[in-house]
Amino acid sequence: IRDLAILNIAVHGMRGARYEQDLSDMEAAPAVAMAKKYKGLIVGIKSAHYAGPEWAPFERGEEAARQAGIPFMVDFGSNRPERPLYDLLNKIFRPGDIYTHVYSGLRGEQDPVTKGPSQALIDGRKRGVLFDVGHGGGSFVWRLAVPLMKAGFAPDTISTDLHIGSMNSGMKDMLNVMSKFLNLGMSLEDVILRSTWNPARAIQHEELGHLTPGAVADVAVFRLEKGQFGFLDSNNARLRGTQKLTCELTIKGGRPVWDLNGITFEDWDKLPPDYGPQSAVPPQRKQR
Repeated sequence: IRDLAILNIAVHGMRGARYEQDLSDMEAAPAVAMAKKYKGLIVGIKSAHYAGPEWAPFERGEEAARQAGIPFMVDFGSNRPERPLYDLLNKIFRPGDIYTHVYSGLRGEQDPVTKGPSQALIDGRKRGVLFDVGHGGGSFVWRLAVPLMKAGFAPDTISTDLHIGSMNSGMKDMLNVMSKFLNLGMSLEDVILRSTWNPARAIQHEELGHLTPGAVADVAVFRLEKGQFGFLDSNNARLRGTQKLTCELTIKGGRPVWDLNGITFEDWDKLPPDYGPQSAVPPQRKQR
């Protein structure tokens, strides 16, 4: 795992509603100091789950991100008349800031008449706001994702929002989320782009997410399976699909860390007759 962090504007972080609603716990200065202290490791500032009518968490988060020179990511919590989504995306956000959970259907992302993206999303994209999947355990529904994708509103970045509640429900893992967008009509090339290079650029780590000679050797080798598959959203509604990605091999920093079918190892009958526990030398990966 390569650990990079997006720092919550709330000092106590995501410890529950008591902390996430406490405006006195949200200040720009400590966040800026921490982001500068761990420059490169802290790649963004975040506000999450705030339900009150005030703009303070978003204004302070934006200020901290601006001073630190990193993007501001928002899980908008709830779309209230006093602080509508349109104003967040088009008045507070800067170009390059990130709106996550774009297919949640909870915060004014969908036009109630056309069923396509709301004007907030359309105008926000024109300004350079980035839109992230952030599937999670309750933030991705087919009734929103299908019509928005049909209207051409694809995410800039594909992500999981991995936690216990999401990995054991409709989200499952990164490949499952990527496969969902394949079955929504996105090309394999676009799915990979929005899962690798686009996120790397969004967090200002352009040494990652690509296969340019000399780049960091973080590589995933996928198998594209064809068949009949089912994909659940956050409410356990199913979309039927015919394509699914499986990971054959994962390399981090040039070293294999996952090998589903042992393709980096030698066949057993080509090893020394005494290979195994009694041998002082364990089997080595094949040299390529």
